[in-house]
Amino acid sequence: MSKSAREERLAKIRTQRLAQLGTLLAGFAHEVRNPLSTIGLNLQLVLEDFREPETPRDKRTQKRLSTVEAEVRRLQKILEEFLGFARAPEPKLVPVDLNAKLQALVEFQEPELRELGISLRFFAGADVDSVPLDWDHMQAALVNLLRNAKDATPAGGEILISTVRDGGHVTIRVTDTGAGMTPEVQARVFEPYFSTKRSGTGLGLPTVRRVVEEHGGTLTLQSEVGKGTQFSLRLPAGRDGAAAENGA
Repeated sequence: MSKSAREERLAKIRTQRLAQLGTLLAGFAHEVRNPLSTIGLNLQLVLEDFREPETPRDKRTQKRLSTVEAEVRRLQKILEEFLGFARAPEPKLVPVDLNAKLQALVEFQEPELRELGISLRFFAGADVDSVPLDWDHMQAALVNLLRNAKDATPAGGEILISTVRDGGHVTIRVTDTGAGMTPEVQARVFEPYFSTKRSGTGLGLPTVRRVVEEHGGTLTLQSEVGKGTQFSLRLPAGRDGAAAENGA
């Protein structure tokens, strides 16, 4: 067997093992989720008995139980995001009026951000038209980016969503005027379980990148400390876009 054939065979074995490991981990997380939910439910019931603690001992017990309940909720969040990352179905692409969908998303998210003193605006690019997307997947990815932008942006700041046509591609940009990221953080933000947030799971941005890549696109990041961050989702625009790109 030649060296290249051996390397190809080893690479195939590694890929199969990683796939098996992913399946095992997803199954493990699924099995843990049910007993963890039972633990959380029973903790809530016990806390009901300590809603109005009368003695110092009762107060200490209530505080400890509340701490345990908070940790259970955190574990449940990690499990749910892991299962969403590990078991997300293949995207089902259909033509979507992207600008219309983004306008509706902005209108839905804008009131919450306005209450925080953050402006949310949308700039619709020309000639974007229909784009082949699984909108449920893409919307979840964009909401994740908006959540990150909200957390990074102080009152008085703004978040901009825009679209632009580039030949056979359409780019969605999510830009904020928040705290920005250091080069060290930028180098790691797409690593699973890396997070700068105390309550973060570190699966949000890896999931966003996977969604974009499953659409045949790319996700890039630009950020500067003290000035803000911009995520760019570059997606295939479909047959019409490909024809435009080829000059047809």
